[in-house]
Amino acid sequence: MRQGFKQLILGFLFVLLKIQIIVDMLPDFIGYIFIYNGIKQIASLSNQSYDKLKVLCIALVIISVPNFFLNDQMIQQIEWLKHYPSLLALIKIVLVYYLFILLLGVAKLLPTDEALFRTNRMFSWYMVIMLSTSLTQPFFMNISMNISIPLMIIVIIASFIIELSFLIYLRNIQKCFPKDNVFEKFV
Repeated sequence: MRQGFKQLILGFLFVLLKIQIIVDMLPDFIGYIFIYNGIKQIASLSNQSYDKLKVLCIALVIISVPNFFLNDQMIQQIEWLKHYPSLLALIKIVLVYYLFILLLGVAKLLPTDEALFRTNRMFSWYMVIMLSTSLTQPFFMNISMNISIPLMIIVIIASFIIELSFLIYLRNIQKCFPKDNVFEKFV
């Protein structure tokens, strides 16, 4: 179980960070492969189905390959790629939604309700912030620059903070499970 969470954390770090030196040094598609492996391990150890997560991860691996070669300026210059970052972000939100459903089942394996409470709280905050971020971005181009620039800065900071909080949450949940993957203690 701990190894699965480690894979998730590493995968989401790859997706979050973008170090562009000719190509992306931390490619998103590698991150989604890590995420898939983590989900597979967690779901199999907790006896849960992960069919939707599997499909979403495979789709994100394939869809995010161009992101390895293209930087943000190139994406904005090519007309048919302008909505590509938004599409990736929305599919990632759907992936995280189903991941939280899996994590709610995993949190129920723990002896206390604290992990379940933290999972519900993180799920609520993550979805509210990320969905509001995705839904408000199209409106920024229709309002004046004096208003849109401060709002964009707030949205970017809120998104970054919630992504970091999500990684910290995953690490804290990982620490709740024993290193030897023995669940008899918890059931």
